[in-house]
Amino acid sequence: MTKKDTYLKEVLAHYDQWTDDRDIRMNRKNGWNDITSAYWGKLPSDWPYNTKVVDPRIRTSIIEKNARLLNSKLRGRLVPREGGDVISAKINNAKLDFDWDNANYGGTMLYKWGMMDQDARLYASKFGLVYWRTEYVDGKLVFEGNEFKPLDIRNCGIDPTCDGIRDAKWFQWQRWEKIEDLKAANKDGYQKYPGLKELISTIDKGESYGQDRRDTSYQSKTLSLKGLEDRVGEDDSYPVVEVVTEYRCDKCITFSPKHSIILGIEDNKYNHKKIPVVQLKYYPLNDDPLGESEVEPVLPLWKAINAVLCSHLDGIDLRQKPPVGILENGGRMETYVYGPEAQWIMSTPNGVFELPVGKGTENSFQVDYSALVAAFNAAMGDLSQGVSALDPFNPEKTATEVKQSAKQQNTRDQANQVRLAEALEDMMGMWLANNKQFLFEDPTKQEYVLRILGEEQYSFFKEAGLDGMEVPPEAEEAIAEIIVNAEGNLSDEDIYNMRQDARIPKFPVESRKGKKKYIRPKMRIDETGDQAEISITPEDVSGNFDYIADVTSMASGANEEARLSQDRMTQMLLNPQVQQMLAAEGVKIKFKDLLVSNFEHNGTKDATRFFETTGQPTGSPNPQGIGGAPSVPTPNPNAGMEGPPAPLPEGNAGSQMAPPVGLPQQ
Repeated sequence: MTKKDTYLKEVLAHYDQWTDDRDIRMNRKNGWNDITSAYWGKLPSDWPYNTKVVDPRIRTSIIEKNARLLNSKLRGRLVPREGGDVISAKINNAKLDFDWDNANYGGTMLYKWGMMDQDARLYASKFGLVYWRTEYVDGKLVFEGNEFKPLDIRNCGIDPTCDGIRDAKWFQWQRWEKIEDLKAANKDGYQKYPGLKELISTIDKGESYGQDRRDTSYQSKTLSLKGLEDRVGEDDSYPVVEVVTEYRCDKCITFSPKHSIILGIEDNKYNHKKIPVVQLKYYPLNDDPLGESEVEPVLPLWKAINAVLCSHLDGIDLRQKPPVGILENGGRMETYVYGPEAQWIMSTPNGVFELPVGKGTENSFQVDYSALVAAFNAAMGDLSQGVSALDPFNPEKTATEVKQSAKQQNTRDQANQVRLAEALEDMMGMWLANNKQFLFEDPTKQEYVLRILGEEQYSFFKEAGLDGMEVPPEAEEAIAEIIVNAEGNLSDEDIYNMRQDARIPKFPVESRKGKKKYIRPKMRIDETGDQAEISITPEDVSGNFDYIADVTSMASGANEEARLSQDRMTQMLLNPQVQQMLAAEGVKIKFKDLLVSNFEHNGTKDATRFFETTGQPTGSPNPQGIGGAPSVPTPNPNAGMEGPPAPLPEGNAGSQMAPPVGLPQQ
């Protein structure tokens, strides 16, 4: 048996294992199909009540949780480890932010992780493919970067002996690929699927192209509930074939399970040597790598709530149109019709009479419904509805309920945020490794230009001096020697121009324009002065970093909490006593930076436009400073400004000449 035959036998065995498990998970009682029906508000076919009104409580709860946890863009930070430094960490963090904004193939990242969250709650787990995508148009590269693709749980199979994706030996992803897309992957001499020709030949000899239908693998419950047909594999213009890829830490095997053909075997192209898949699992469960569904345990409660509701509505209908008793030969039956001005032909006035209907269910409805709703909300850890958990018909909550509801809701949300952060950090770790591997895969490429848009990143790189210029020590020595040899015949402007010409970037980057090479600063500021672009070099991505996801920044209300915290901090720093104590320690508050940050947290874009430099900073408005604090010395108005210096007093020429004011000092 050849190596290829061995691989085929292994992947087909794995395929049979997980597809059998999938069928059980979908079709068992309270399985995936029942959960999908409950989410869409579909009652069981054997529902014993005439009324079929559904309380969409499961859908409401899932949507609210999703909105609370995933409401804003992810913010995170990199912590440098071996070979990394703070500046490199900030640069890589800026690249990851850029990747997050640009990984929008199939939807934004917030939309994709919203899908991850929703399906993980419904079906216990959700998987997402982490990959490096390149796109060419007419032979020209138009996109190169990290991407993320949520995978349908019905199309995912995982090693059943593992605890999760990170210790799994294999993972399979099933999909229905168009034949023309498979052929396109084999263009330009690169055979990604060497077995494609054999597959097409096998199909041509037997069945027609479009016979690999999805509905022969499983039935889509969502389409069934909507009364639609699953048409994947029905279009003869674009025939499809079922393709499965098995990911291992060292291999990637693509095959056709229906035709038992290996399409391609590749080594894992990613240097991180992980299965390039992320798993989001909120509730781990022993012996099952998928974990526990959040909805399955509350399905009986949901059915009970709807049973009480439908029973109550049946009772209302019964009381409005109660059963009637009719005496034999008491009249003509065909004339007994309910309606305005109806005329009944009766032989006796008591020939028709309403039967009494009890009101016991009406009296118990409020108690039963309230108890079940409270139990459901407690089980879901979601008490955020605007009604009392004890009495849903009371629009007001008690103070104790508000406190307990918020505590329980926050506790469940915080536990979910821990799992969400783990999955996001796993994805970001692979994105970081991909940047390290692929950004400079071309040995002739020595820089990657990234635009810096955020005020925080811009200020950090600016303060770090990435745009700075300096006169090297050897140039200083040469200038000093020229000054001495000139014996006072050089003007201040000549010296200034020599120093300007001798300046080089503090952080030089070698760039290319065609065949021409030139040196420029690592960060270049545009004409407006508030935006910049930065050059990423291979050295920047060579270190090791840990990504820490701040998932609380994604939660609903996180921006409001940040704004309130910023306002409180601003008020505290405006306290004269605080300023006095800081001044006593030689610390000065950067009020402009504080206000800019405060404005941006309050939603103002480009807050620096509200500030204009007057050219002459002023000190404290009174000699004692604010609140008695020592006054701030007035700095030299020309300090730090570039340009020709003012003429020096006579007699200061020669080797003892003072350097021009504002020039870089060494």
